[in-house]
Amino acid sequence: MIIDLAFTPHELEKKELAGKSVVVIDALRATTTMTVGFENGAAAFVPVATVEEARDLVARNPDFLLAGERRALSLEGFHLGNSPRDYRPEKVKGKTIVMTTTNGTRALVIARGGAEVFIGSFLNLSALVDRLIEAERDVLIGCSGEKDLFCLEDTVCGGAIVERLEKIGIPSIKTDAANSAKILYEQCEGNVYGMLCSCEWGVYLEGLGLGKDVRICAQVDSSKIVPVYRDGRIILDR
Repeated sequence: MIIDLAFTPHELEKKELAGKSVVVIDALRATTTMTVGFENGAAAFVPVATVEEARDLVARNPDFLLAGERRALSLEGFHLGNSPRDYRPEKVKGKTIVMTTTNGTRALVIARGGAEVFIGSFLNLSALVDRLIEAERDVLIGCSGEKDLFCLEDTVCGGAIVERLEKIGIPSIKTDAANSAKILYEQCEGNVYGMLCSCEWGVYLEGLGLGKDVRICAQVDSSKIVPVYRDGRIILDR
């Protein structure tokens, strides 16, 4: 197994995706929010890159919910933002949700060429690693970053995946990027919440009064579900 990591969507675009298990991470907050949405009964997510695409798709499918943010702020006329606290069962149960976010949904759209594309976060680390082992493919971890720049939280989360895959004992080759992420994770392993609070985006969210979201995003292994991006939709396939 070869384990690789892209720090940003721009790097992900340059990678060969075919035949690989691709994991997309936007730890603060999109992939965490999707996982919470599924835990609370959402039927599917449809990630799109732009606000215009999202509005158009919901206009053609009025039963869908419109969700998203820009710079962490909810968008006018949208049913949901990108806070996991918004995705309560009474809002999302049985619903298909069209989502556009600053970074996460862009990374997902880029990742479509993978053999399988998984949604990763701190919430589902162990369940995700189990799926990657079952798949028996090379692994490519795609960090959503922040406007095509490195961000600590996604890289540390990616490093946690690398570290757990390595612990299983399956023979693997790590790229320098994957190994760097693992080293970062090892520095933060004992205090994921502290890392999320102190990283740039965590500080920004706290400044907007969204510190409770950061605490949710730090709940390591709180979920056993692994959403899969397939045929333009994020679903649960088991």
